[in-house]
Amino acid sequence: MTDQAGTTARGVGERSGRREQNKAENRAALLKAARSVFAEMGYGAAGVRDIVRRTDLASGTFYNYFKDKAEIFEAVVREMSVELMRRHRGGRAKARTAEEFFRSHISTYMNFVVNDPEILAFGRNNVTPIRMLFEKPDLQVMARQLLDDVTAAIQRGVLPDVDAGYLVAALSGVVFDISVVMVSRDPVDTAGAIEFATRLMMGGIANLPKRSA
Repeated sequence: MTDQAGTTARGVGERSGRREQNKAENRAALLKAARSVFAEMGYGAAGVRDIVRRTDLASGTFYNYFKDKAEIFEAVVREMSVELMRRHRGGRAKARTAEEFFRSHISTYMNFVVNDPEILAFGRNNVTPIRMLFEKPDLQVMARQLLDDVTAAIQRGVLPDVDAGYLVAALSGVVFDISVVMVSRDPVDTAGAIEFATRLMMGGIANLPKRSA
């Protein structure tokens, strides 16, 4: 009896484990497809059907994981944000000067945006919907992480003793909006965007590089 019960329990556990694995794989497939569709078509033109067609899943399966296009778009942006936070980890914390701090933050962000063609296309085609997600709790995690790093840098004397909240707002705005212009250009001038943003944060408009003739 004990062996039979143990075998039954193992069978139930294995089936449950396979179901959870299938669910995770289905969700991952939908997210991957959504990222490609939004990158190619933009949020406005893309639809749930376009996303599902990029997978092997039945059309109704989508709604087991996401309620609509807006929710999966937010999930795609959240997934990118988690990866971006991972890349930021340690870089700003190791900065010994203000310029190192700003350059680390700015270059990590700009290179993340441009080094993957799909992310570059995603950014180009979805500026407004991405901007509208900034106040979402999940995306606020990035802002809180930056605030923590700025506060720590102020305490270490790496950054001047200024209002950390204002500094985070200024840095975030500068980096995002310069990245928007950067990705709209062809060819993309990543080095120029990083240098412009870094100098702006370091010395204001008087410190900006002069344009070449």
